Amino acid sequence: MKRKTIISIIMFILLIGISNISFGAIEIKPGTTPITLTTVSNSYLKCRELTTTVGESLYGASTLQPHLATNSDWGAVSYLSNSAYGTNTAGQNKGTEITINSVKYYSTNGNVTGVMNWGVNPNATRYTQTAGLISTYDSSTSTASANVTELYNNRETRFVDFINPGTATLTKGMAMQETSGQYSGGTFSTSTQNNYPGSIRSGLISGIFGYGSYGVASGVAANNVTFRPVIWNK
Repeated sequence: MKRKTIISIIMFILLIGISNISFGAIEIKPGTTPITLTTVSNSYLKCRELTTTVGESLYGASTLQPHLATNSDWGAVSYLSNSAYGTNTAGQNKGTEITINSVKYYSTNGNVTGVMNWGVNPNATRYTQTAGLISTYDSSTSTASANVTELYNNRETRFVDFINPGTATLTKGMAMQETSGQYSGGTFSTSTQNNYPGSIRSGLISGIFGYGSYGVASGVAANNVTFRPVIWNK
């Protein structure tokens, strides 16, 4: 369990930019432009496709399990960022501001390895998709069904959070309701609106789950939304 946690966190917080280089592979390096204009269903597929031969050669082991970041993954990074192992109280709800090549970013640990694409940057991304669906989601009546197909089809796997966002006890460890309002106003808006069944993160403890005031919770492709793969060992 300890090894799994360490791998998940390391592979998550090293992301600075994401650019698509070929089918089944994602390249991650400083200065690149994040992938945007992709539905959360497509983002899920891109991350799972890292299990192909190309993905294995990039990351060095066929035993790893790449996937779209879950809210549990996000919570782990959030809590560690605000612990003595990260930026401690300086991390708060968004990270510590750093400058790389004259561009300002927010980092979970105060250096380049923890950059999460937050802050004043040329990519202008505001939100990050996570692999989550509200438990009340009904695909037969939702206008978002095409956007979240892969999440719904994999809702019974460990790669998708399928929860009732209105029940805080079910989201402990995900940096959702239990951290909402902490650290200078970082909030997490929740609802159970069927046309907006997805989860979106906008900071270490900020985000959206099943909330219609934010169109991006429908899983729609947008130019201000990106995604992040996480890698577990089996």
